[in-house]
Amino acid sequence: MAIPIKAVPILSGEIAADFVSRAEAHEKNPAPALSMEREERVARVMKQMREFKFPWEKNKR
Repeated sequence: MAIPIKAVPILSGEIAADFVSRAEAHEKNPAPALSMEREERVARVMKQMREFKFPWEKNKR
């Protein structure tokens, strides 16, 4: 038994033009990068995650 394929919506008219213009604008202006302060914070958090030990692991050696 075949499964019916759902129809794909197609944009047209003013909505389509607005979608395309917004997509082109976002393509030209990439997302902002993280500031140095935030990059350092992310690095600290990642380091803490790598070094994290569960309480029952701290006593094992």
